[in-house]
Amino acid sequence: MSRPGPLTDYEKYIRTEELLALQKPAAELTCHDELQFQIVHQVAELWMKLTEHEVLFAGERMRAGDAPRALRGLGRVKAIQTLLMDQLMLLDTMAPKDYMTIRNALGRGSGQESPGFKRMLQIPDEVWPSFEALLAARKVTLRQIYEQPDAQAELFNVAEALLDFDQNLQGWRQRHLMLVYRQIGAGTPSLKGKASELLAEGLKHRFFPKLWEVRDELFGEWTKTHPYGAEKGYHG
Repeated sequence: MSRPGPLTDYEKYIRTEELLALQKPAAELTCHDELQFQIVHQVAELWMKLTEHEVLFAGERMRAGDAPRALRGLGRVKAIQTLLMDQLMLLDTMAPKDYMTIRNALGRGSGQESPGFKRMLQIPDEVWPSFEALLAARKVTLRQIYEQPDAQAELFNVAEALLDFDQNLQGWRQRHLMLVYRQIGAGTPSLKGKASELLAEGLKHRFFPKLWEVRDELFGEWTKTHPYGAEKGYHG
């Protein structure tokens, strides 16, 4: 996209010329919807880059004992994940025929090769030790936090913010699967295998397993001591 005159300070700072040159020119698009497809995925990579930036910063603040600042960063991550989820609605507007046309241009490429998504899968293992360091510094266990959340409100909120990241990442996977179903059907293999099987395998994973396990522990104890819980067998 050409423009008259010298670049403005805004264009220089945002690097708009380079940014807007990253998409195919109109004459090279395989179909009208390919520009949308490319932009949505490019923007997703940027949002995931920002997510990595914020989650790792939150981990740094946890190690420094600064739970409020870590919590603010994780709140931003939750907002970013919402944007990642919402922008998939744009791809719902595509006709399957157009997606198949774009898929030919994509070659053997797959969203599972996304460097941003791969980082999302790695980050939890990197940030969890920071949370454990915060708990150690406060001399409190995860179980104690969940047994008395109001007494440990700050730490409880950080733990729940981490769980939000976990849950929203799983939700994004589920939403992406529905997009795949909408475009190629439920039984058609994707470029990396059958979509439903890939997702089912992915959903077995918990990014912060201890945050899920503590719930099992709490309700396991509840079913032992609460007559109604034991009677109904709510926990297994």
